[in-house]
Formats: sequence, structure tokens, C-alpha cells
Amino acid sequence: MEVLLGKDVTPTVGQRVKMASQFKDKGQGTVIAVHANGGYCSVRWDNGQEEKVVFTGQRGDYFLVLDGDSGPMSTQDTGDDSASSANLHKQLLAQEVVKALRQAQIEIARLEAQKAEVIAQANAQKAVLAKEVKSLRAELERLGPNRNGAMSGDNVPTEDLVDSLQRRKEFEENFTRTLRDLRKELENTSIKSLSSKGQVSLGIRSLLQLSNERIEKVMEEAAQVPVEERLHIESLRLLMENAKLRKCLNEYSEGLLQHTLVKADQVNGQTTRNSSSFFGLI
Repeated sequence: MEVLLGKDVTPTVGQRVKMASQFKDKGQGTVIAVHANGGYCSVRWDNGQEEKVVFTGQRGDYFLVLDGDSGPMSTQDTGDDSASSANLHKQLLAQEVVKALRQAQIEIARLEAQKAEVIAQANAQKAVLAKEVKSLRAELERLGPNRNGAMSGDNVPTEDLVDSLQRRKEFEENFTRTLRDLRKELENTSIKSLSSKGQVSLGIRSLLQLSNERIEKVMEEAAQVPVEERLHIESLRLLMENAKLRKCLNEYSEGLLQHTLVKADQVNGQTTRNSSSFFGLI
């Protein structure tokens, strides 16, 4: 009587198996990896071929049965199976890392576009302000003060108007300088920047925590910047959204690392130590 893997017995690495009688005979083989909670397995057949997916319960299909006629596995076979299983897990981890990098590149590109938009708006505002100042100065020079120290047709003292324009110019310059400094501080919250400037080597988790603390500090400073016009509000709003996106990216990275470590726990002890050292988490 055939013993079906996944139905009559739980699939495990190292089991000697063969195809069920209703399927094409492929000889004897060895289970080298178990996936999807036993839903399918990877098998290396004795003829040297490997199959990554052989159903053992997934979709209700049972392709493998225990090979009761074969003897116990040799030590060499066990070592080869462990190495193959470790390589398979490494491939899965590499795929997760590549996926995370692609998503990070998309987020960075979006942040760069937002930064360019803020800079363009600030430059446009400065150009408009400079044009207004130039026009008003030309008007003042043309009219000149009357005997009472006021412009003709107007009761506003010339000195007060000049002071008002000067204060507005100084405010715009201070706002632009503050916004530029906050943007630089936000750029320095990246893990790459923190790891390159730090005198003490930190793990990725510590770097993520430090990055989030720096981002929150920038957000607190941005909330205290005075504004006068709609453009100022929109510029600060874009900066705050930039900061929030960076925090979201950090949270995603931390979740990905946690997910990666959980997968790494399924590998044998040696592979787990190598994977942990690779990600700098120990």
C-alpha cells in the first residue's frame, strides 16, 4: 500500500520517495526542501535531475509516496540535501532583497521629484519678489518725496514703505535658508549617510531607530517655521510629506528584515549564522 506524502505522512527533508503509481515513474529520489507548510516539495532524483515543485497536498494533488524499498540515506546524501536546501533559501532571501531595493528606488525617485518641485517654486517666488522690489524702487525714485516727507498722491511715508519691503525680503531669505537647512538635515537621516558618518559601527536596527529619531526632530523644527504666504505653507507641507515617506520606508525596511530573519530560521544552523552576519544584525 502506498504511503502518500502530505496525506498519510508529513513531508520532511531527507525522505526517500518515488512518484505515485498513477504518475510517470522517475525512479527513486530524496526530498531536499519542503515549502508552503508541506504543500509541495523539492526533490532530487537519483538520476541527477531536480524538481523544485512536486505537489504533496497543495491543490489536492499528491504526487509522491514513500519509497519503502530503499535503504537509509548516506551521510554524503544528507550533506548534499542540506546544502541544496540552504542554497534555495539563499535564493529566496536574495529575491526579497532585490524587491526591497526596487521599491526603495521608486520612493527615492518620487522624493527627488518633490524636492525639485519645491526648489522650482521657491525660485519662482524669489524671482517675483525681486521683480516687485525693483518695480517699487523705480516708482519711488520717479515720484520722490514731497515736502511733507510723503509720496505724492499717497500718505504712506517713503521710509516706512522701504522698511516694509526690506523686512519682506529678509523674511523670504530667512525662510528659504531655513527650508534649505531642513532639507539637508532630512537628507542626512538616510541609513547610508548615518552609517558613513558614525564613528561607532551600528547594526541596521539601530540605524533605523536613529534615522527615525532624526526625522522626527526635523519634523518638529519644520512645524515651528513661521509662514506668511500660501507658498510657504505648501513648501513646508512637501517637506513634511518627504519626512513621513522616509519614516514609512524605514518601517518597511525593518519589516522586511524581520521577514527575512524568519525565513532564515528555517535554514540549518550554519546557514542561519551566515545570513545573520550578512545583514549585519548580530
